[in-house]
Formats: sequence, structure tokens, C-alpha cells
Amino acid sequence: MNPLREKTEYILTRGFFAVLRCCPAPVIYGACRGFAFLFYLLGIKRRDITLKNLRLAYPELSAKERRRIARKAYDHFGQLIAESAMVLSGKITREGLQDLVDSSELHKLQALEESTEKGLLIITGHLGNFELLAHYTGCQMKKPGTVIFRRGSNRLIDDRIVTPLRQSFGNKVIYKSRALPQIVRTLKKGNHVGMLIDIKTNSREGVPAVFFGNQTLAIKSSAYLQIKLGVPVVALSMVRIAPKKYKLVVLDPIHWEDDGRSINEQVADLTQRHHAEIETLIRQYPEQWLWMHDRWKR
Repeated sequence: MNPLREKTEYILTRGFFAVLRCCPAPVIYGACRGFAFLFYLLGIKRRDITLKNLRLAYPELSAKERRRIARKAYDHFGQLIAESAMVLSGKITREGLQDLVDSSELHKLQALEESTEKGLLIITGHLGNFELLAHYTGCQMKKPGTVIFRRGSNRLIDDRIVTPLRQSFGNKVIYKSRALPQIVRTLKKGNHVGMLIDIKTNSREGVPAVFFGNQTLAIKSSAYLQIKLGVPVVALSMVRIAPKKYKLVVLDPIHWEDDGRSINEQVADLTQRHHAEIETLIRQYPEQWLWMHDRWKR
């Protein structure tokens, strides 16, 4: 990125969050939801991608119904930005985070942690508030957590805003580029790793899979790690169930046994199962997924 553009974007982003720090929570929510609404109206390219994705995923729905989901998805994204700003500003604390979350399914995750000496591999997607999910599990799990994210194009924003945000509740961050050796070491130590697996990839890092009934390339690293290390894998999310209220949703662990086929065949099949779990979560809460991401580009 051009250094001048990088610095300008960083200053504007920092200024935006600085203004929000001075505001009460209702104003922050209102401003961020308003920003998201404007982005929906004016960001024609992203809106077209959103509606294209919804056509692919839900061909049975009318255009009106798909536009309704799109608008709600943008509104949810605005609320996610607001809550990230409140974490940065200290308006959402560790104690406050507990009050935001319905933890009725937390016992499933804690029982899985207690049942193994190995680290857990937690898979999720850009559903609900995936940032708060990392913070919450980091507070609730006994063993240290590490989250995997892709670096943004602006290093200043990443290093000075995004990374401190993601580490603010005790998690460590590994960025996706050349991350596999670090992930393996972390899991072998018995610590936990969380991965977002619902993003587009290339033929080197992915395998063909079906996602919402459409062929795509899917990240295979979670399946590879499960097979190679034998670690427990579980899909979960933190979804919004009311204004300023979330629920931790924990699916059953994904089991795997060696069936004698080649590792490539087994990785491909297990990758499909992992992404089917994420699709199950998204179908329950479609208004809370990041539809503006060009998931089926390849």
C-alpha cells in the first residue's frame, strides 16, 4: 500500500474510534449502524456482491427477501463495529462481556476441554460477533487461546488498532501467512486455536467443496491439523439474539477415524464436513453472516 494512503487511513480510523470513545453506547451504536446503512446505499460493488452471494445461497427466496437479509446483515455489521469500538475504549470490560452473553451452552465447550489433554481446534466463520467470540472464549477457557487472522492491507491499522483489540482479553494472535508451524506448536503444547474457515482461498491452500450448494475452494488446514495431530475439533459461534445480547452456540465435536484412504482423500472429505458445520450455523442466522465477502469468486 502507498505509505501516504496507509498513514491517512490509519489517522482517519484512529480519529473515528477516538470520537466514539467520548460517546455513550447508544450514540456509538447509532453512528455505526448509520455508517453501515450508508455503506449499503453507496457501496455499490459490495452490495452487488452481497446480493449475488444471496442469490447463490438462497435461489428459492424472492429478490425482496434477499434484499431484506442483505440490509439486516449490513446493520449487524454496524453493530459489530460499535462493539469493537467499545472494547477498544474500555466500555466493554471482561465483567461486562459476561453480562452480554447467554452462556447456557458453555458447559459443552468446557466439558470438551476437560476431556482431553490436547489443545482444541475451534472452527468458526464470520458469523455473529466473531471478535467477541474470541474474547469470550479467551476468558472462559482454562488453557491459553490463540486466534488466526488474515492481515489487512494497512499494516498501521493492523499493528496499532486491530491486533491490540484482538489481544485485549488475553488471546494471542497468529497471522495466516506461514502460520501452520506456529499452530502445530500451539496445539502440541495443549493450548487452543481458533480459526475462521469460511473465506475464499486458492488451489494450493484449499480443496474443492460444496458450500450452500455451490462448488468452491475451501480452506483445508483445519482438516489437515485434525488428521495429523488428532486434536478435537468443534464448531461454534456467538450470535446476536437481542439488542446487546449474544448467545454462545456450540455444536457437537467433529469426529474423525482413519479409514485407510490416502491423506489427500481424507483431508478433502473432512474439509467438506468442517464447512458443512459452518453452513449449519449460518443457515440458522443468515442475517449475521458477512455476505459482502466474495466467497464464491473462485
